[in-house]
Amino acid sequence: MVGLSKPSPSSDPIKASRPITPPGPPINPKLKDKTKESADLVWTKPLKDGGSPILGYIVECQKTGTTQWNRINKDELIRQCAFRVPGLIEGNEYKFRIKAVNIVGEGEPRELPETVLAKDILSPPEISLDVTCRDLITVRVGQTIRITGKVKGRPDPEITWSKDGKVLVQEKRVEILHDLPNVELQVKEAKRSDHGKYIIAAKNSCGQAQAFAVVNVLDRPGPCQNLKISYVTKDSCMISWESPVDNGGSEITNYIVEYRQPNQRGWSIVSSDITKRLVKANLVENREYFFRVCAENKIGPGPCIETKTPILAINPIDKPGEPENLHIAEKGKTFVYLKWRRPDYDGGSPNLSYHVERKLKDSDEWERVHKGSIKETHYMVDKCVENKIYQFRVQTKNEAGESNWVKTAEVVVKEDLQKPVLDLKLSGVLTVKAGDTIRIEAGVRGKPQPEVVWTKDKDATDLTRSPRVSIENTSDSSKFVLTKSRRTDGGKYVITATNAAGSFVAYATVIVLDKPGPVRNLKVTDISSDRCTVTWDPPEDDGGCEIQNYILEKCESKRMVWSTYSSSVLTDYAKVTRLIEGNEYIFRVRAENKMGTGPPTETHPIIAKTKYDRPGRPDPPDVTRVSKEEMTVVWNPPEYDGGKSITGYILEKKEKRSLRWVPVTKTPIPERRKKVTNLFPGHEYQFRVSAENEVGLGEPSLPSRPVINSQLPAWMRSNCMSSGFLPKTRLALADQQN
Repeated sequence: MVGLSKPSPSSDPIKASRPITPPGPPINPKLKDKTKESADLVWTKPLKDGGSPILGYIVECQKTGTTQWNRINKDELIRQCAFRVPGLIEGNEYKFRIKAVNIVGEGEPRELPETVLAKDILSPPEISLDVTCRDLITVRVGQTIRITGKVKGRPDPEITWSKDGKVLVQEKRVEILHDLPNVELQVKEAKRSDHGKYIIAAKNSCGQAQAFAVVNVLDRPGPCQNLKISYVTKDSCMISWESPVDNGGSEITNYIVEYRQPNQRGWSIVSSDITKRLVKANLVENREYFFRVCAENKIGPGPCIETKTPILAINPIDKPGEPENLHIAEKGKTFVYLKWRRPDYDGGSPNLSYHVERKLKDSDEWERVHKGSIKETHYMVDKCVENKIYQFRVQTKNEAGESNWVKTAEVVVKEDLQKPVLDLKLSGVLTVKAGDTIRIEAGVRGKPQPEVVWTKDKDATDLTRSPRVSIENTSDSSKFVLTKSRRTDGGKYVITATNAAGSFVAYATVIVLDKPGPVRNLKVTDISSDRCTVTWDPPEDDGGCEIQNYILEKCESKRMVWSTYSSSVLTDYAKVTRLIEGNEYIFRVRAENKMGTGPPTETHPIIAKTKYDRPGRPDPPDVTRVSKEEMTVVWNPPEYDGGKSITGYILEKKEKRSLRWVPVTKTPIPERRKKVTNLFPGHEYQFRVSAENEVGLGEPSLPSRPVINSQLPAWMRSNCMSSGFLPKTRLALADQQN
């Protein structure tokens, strides 16, 4: 052998598999449900799929009496092994068959074994509650009650839930869920009142059915009933009660009994594990006690029931005595007001009450005029008939029983006339501070009801016009209120009560305290260089209380800064010292009382100086005698000496061309002439003079005429006289001296 040839080309790929054939027929097709318009079919997939997965199913129907099969699902294959055939006509009979389809095509059909008549299937309702709901359902308060079950019936039944004859509807706590055949009732946040029998009812055209579930809601028990205290002695008592109406859904395990005294807040335990409904409590003599009881179950203790009034630990009591001093205090058109006093003997019990009855004259029947018992020692009997004659009676009652009756005399019920009476609730004078509220109250009595009017002072001012005034009148009082009082609100207030029987007037004096007014007639006297006297008159209005002192202040005009000179001046004048001479001052004064200081009053400006002054300016001096080295100067006194005698003069000199004045002497000159020596010959001099008194040195005079210091010849003197250079009298005087 030479060898193998080359291989041939490869064939196309071939998958090794069994031959594919159409699928077999579906298994066990049957009718599951039907109505007059539809039929629900179910089946099982074929045993053989023909070697290819089943893609779906075809349902065909044949109307009885025909040979034609019609495909129902024309558009697409049925994927599930169930199908609802729609579009049936009520009363007709149909045959159905089903084919499986794979990739090759449709398989052999399988026909339903029986024909289907198109009509509704009717069945009465059936209710089946869940196993957990068939026995007692127990929940605690606050939990959710759930009742679940199933309801069947054709057609679908109408379902209602009810409890104690009341139909339940959907609301905040109640939720009803119906998804047939499943039904559920939920009651959220369960309360004790939710316990009881819940009924579910189902009804359709074929009949009706009912089922129920019993629910128990566990809670604390309710309050005990009929708490009673009996057999009270000075050291013990018996406490009894009845079981609660509602035990909270659980058996009462025990009772808790407690006590306290009226002046205590906390409770003390008598017993906390009592199973009986009776217990003995130990007491302390002459003390009062309250008691309370509560029942307890496995959930906890319930609310307490308490005694309304305390019991007193004393031995058994007797009936009380009769009311004392029963009398008619007041009567009107249709009422009688009775008053009485507690009996002297209360039977050993302080818990007294009273009964009041009435009857008409000539009647034998007494009528109780109130409900229950009266605790007070007075009572208003109303709804009487005017001008009828009545009689009234009162008796006392305590725990031991009632006393005998006490009666009034027969009385005609009508309104009596009574003159008004005002009871001013004010002792003495009412004093208030300015800005405070003035309150005056007066009790009012009288029949018929008096009309009350408030006025002030003699001018009878109508106070109601003021927005600050309010007046409140009641049947037995009148109240006057004036807000933001002022000083002018003080005075005498007049209260007048008037009715048909007459009138009554009362007076109330009110003083409104305020700061004092300004001082009057402020003056400054006795002014000197360093002191003065300030005087004034007291304020016209002292503010309603005594002036305690005055405050004096001063101010220099050039500085305008006020300073307190004295804050405790007790008189109506003050001497001010330590002034600075020549300064101008202003003074002001304020009065002060216990309410404060009043407004200031100011003086006119004054200057600090004495009442005497420096002398005035003298006339220019004259030179009467001239020699080589000296001159004689004379002068007249000033017209104004300043109020004080001239004590001397100051003579000054200067040369004509000089500006400086030089005193001739070191001390004042007492005379009005002076010989001036030590002059320089041929120099021209001027002189001036100033007058001086105790106050001081006055202003200097005007300068004299210039005079040349030399001996004048006779012809020069003659020329001087003719020219008027020197007065003739003065030259003559000079000649005499020479």
